[in-house]
Amino acid sequence: MQQRDLYQRLRRHLDSAPIPLPASPSGAELRLLEHLFTPREAEIALALSVVAEPLEKIQPRLKKLGLSASQLREILDEMVRKGAISGGLTGYRGKTVPAYGKAPLVIGMFEWQVNHLTREFVEDFHTYLEESFARAVFKQKTSQTRTVPINARVVAGAAIGRYDDIRSYIEKSRGPFGVMNCICRQARELLGESCSRSRDHETCLSIGPTALWLRRQGHARLVKKQQFLDLLDRAEAEGLVLQPQNTRAPGYICCCCPDCCEVLLNVGKLPRPVDYFDPNYQARVDAGSCTGCKLCEKRCPINAVTVTDKKARVDSMRCIGCGLCVVTCKAQAITLQPRDRQTVPPADSKALYTKILFQRYGPLRILGKAAGMITGGKF
Repeated sequence: MQQRDLYQRLRRHLDSAPIPLPASPSGAELRLLEHLFTPREAEIALALSVVAEPLEKIQPRLKKLGLSASQLREILDEMVRKGAISGGLTGYRGKTVPAYGKAPLVIGMFEWQVNHLTREFVEDFHTYLEESFARAVFKQKTSQTRTVPINARVVAGAAIGRYDDIRSYIEKSRGPFGVMNCICRQARELLGESCSRSRDHETCLSIGPTALWLRRQGHARLVKKQQFLDLLDRAEAEGLVLQPQNTRAPGYICCCCPDCCEVLLNVGKLPRPVDYFDPNYQARVDAGSCTGCKLCEKRCPINAVTVTDKKARVDSMRCIGCGLCVVTCKAQAITLQPRDRQTVPPADSKALYTKILFQRYGPLRILGKAAGMITGGKF
């Protein structure tokens, strides 16, 4: 019972971050935590904050464990290596030093299990999604990812923001560029399910510092810019949805399919998927040009397009503005057009999670926690 209480405390601690970790009826989330953290690692994780901190700030909170600085750093590095916590570098007292922080289940701990998944872990993860996690995540006002047009040229009659034109964003980026295996596809294959849209596993793309970090952790490999752009072409041909990080400078772009992607699969169950993604575009049909070929219906990853009486119709509350129906419409009867309300994503990762945090807890509680961190506390 004492060990279970430890993981309950860890769950509550992780639940205080921007991305929730609610309790579930079956305790599936506790089994996931037991897979990721040994009891001693769980004790250490309880001392970590949502903002990565240097060892010098973390060690005083763990005096009862009696660990030296070198011992604690070795354990923290191992926790980063196995994808249980976040790790990187930060400036501290005029030096660049290692920093460690707690990580969300997604996008974080789950994705960092790439190439190391077990069937048991996947089954517990899916149980947790069904029981509690998906509902908690998808009710948030701001999502971690968003959808953008598969190709900017399919947007009709309006200038498209650079943050929505992924190809232009990549062409202007100095990189580096990384590719890694899709964790969702690996999970489905462990359950004996196959993808009908893509046979390639390397459909998760990363840019800049994110690509370098994923490479250091052994998750990703670096590629040339043209190879990166070629992967976007392949995504368009195979019917994969582009889901970049919900920022103006995304560190990653997922090329997602409706067979495997946990986001698409679960958002597709919502009556109004548009509420989660808050896309800037939607597909519209010119009934006079439509031939009723049903290719758009087959390509739609979220069942927003239906063909009746040989005419395609788009449910605007389900359309996520991916543009996959547009690029294959031979009759050119479908166009992607701006929605009336345009959303500008947060500037960067820090701004994104700060926004989510304020939406969860409100400014007073956040400011109180921030003040506590200045005096050695954690969030």
